[in-house]
Amino acid sequence: MGKAQEVLYAVVGAGDFAVEKAKDLTERESTTHAYRELVSRGRALTAKVKSSAATKQAMAQTRAARSQAKAAATSASKAVRANAKAARSATTRTAKTA
Repeated sequence: MGKAQEVLYAVVGAGDFAVEKAKDLTERESTTHAYRELVSRGRALTAKVKSSAATKQAMAQTRAARSQAKAAATSASKAVRANAKAARSATTRTAKTA
């Protein structure tokens, strides 16, 4: 596990920890132990969020939106190319008849 991911878990765990209960860590536990506990809580909470139905639904909606955006971009670029080709063709025809 990367250090950045571990720090993220610690932050998430800290939020969960603060909501659940407030206690003076310096009196009861060492800082290292508290940090490891926060990492563990953060990891568990992150896993819970990842596996939730709402998260899965949001991810599916994001994939669908990304797909639709990509299709729209493809259609738009094809339309631009077709319009450019038509404009060149019209210009060539106009030049030949003039």
